[in-house]
Amino acid sequence: MKAHQLLGLEEIEVKFLSDLTDLERREIEIEENLRRKNFTWAEEVKAKAEVDRIKREMYGSAIQGHGGGWGLKETAASLGDSIGTVSRDIRLAKAIEEFPELLKEKTKEAAWRKYQRLRERKVVKELSKKVRVSAEDCELVKGDAVEMMKKLEAESVDLVLTDPPFAIALDKGFKTADFWAGKIYDDEVQSTLNTIDLVVKECYRVLKENRHLYIFFDIRHYGYLLKMLKDAGFNVDETPCVWYKSGSPGVRANEFSYAKNYELFFLAMKGRRPLNKQGQPNVFEEPKVAPHRKVHPTEKPTPLLRRLIEQSTQPGELVIDPFAGSGSTLVAALECNRKAWGCEIDDDYYGQALLKIRGAK
Repeated sequence: MKAHQLLGLEEIEVKFLSDLTDLERREIEIEENLRRKNFTWAEEVKAKAEVDRIKREMYGSAIQGHGGGWGLKETAASLGDSIGTVSRDIRLAKAIEEFPELLKEKTKEAAWRKYQRLRERKVVKELSKKVRVSAEDCELVKGDAVEMMKKLEAESVDLVLTDPPFAIALDKGFKTADFWAGKIYDDEVQSTLNTIDLVVKECYRVLKENRHLYIFFDIRHYGYLLKMLKDAGFNVDETPCVWYKSGSPGVRANEFSYAKNYELFFLAMKGRRPLNKQGQPNVFEEPKVAPHRKVHPTEKPTPLLRRLIEQSTQPGELVIDPFAGSGSTLVAALECNRKAWGCEIDDDYYGQALLKIRGAK
């Protein structure tokens, strides 16, 4: 009334609610609520999407190159928003139907970022279904891990999954604090430390951006390995994952201690990449490889390795193991329809791993 008086108008247009269609009533209700109600971001984007739908139903959708009809431009003008904002909000409203988990996000911006990630993962997953890995997509080389990895191209790898030979040389008198204080160990231990350190740096170099690394270790080496990974540039979850060796009585038990029946491994990332299946526990229960089936003393069961590979890669991506040992990582990668590359320096293990890989194909 005041606005009309200030404009000098003597008549006000009136529309009787009883004369409106259900569509027109809904149109008025939503447009009014958008200007008055304190919506959540999800309610806001859904309301904007409904305004656009109603307007197109009432006036017909605009067709590019032809006059008339209703389009994003008209919806944006009616809501007082930019075309870009309205377009994004409508897409986000549709995304909620496909990905209900978006509703857990606190802000519209956070929901949009998560939607982009989810959409990318869906596209990659669909494309990966068409990928088929053949025998030519697996390679095991013999030689020093550092030198062999230097031959790999930078940012060419999708996952590193490895178990360095810590136990071979480091179990005797190893003390993390002493090492980082600059003390000198015997040549064998120092050489092992240096090799693992150099390999980790090479892992960072060859990994693509936003990719994972899994690395097994003994709890006694926790501090050293954590610092080494961070120094190389990795983002590390400082709470390690646990492989619980189900069905095993454990080792080194005596009257003063419990039997050891687990191994630890870090999940490290170059950048950030979501796990394919979120909300999984960090304890992985798998039985050990039966002694009569072992090729290598620290051989990991392929079901465990498959679980990690499937969590961190898509079919057709490249998985590498710089300390291949028995070749189990390469076998698991092939079983998951991933490409594989590995390196092993020991003649016996290299030969047995080759036989195991060929048998897997």
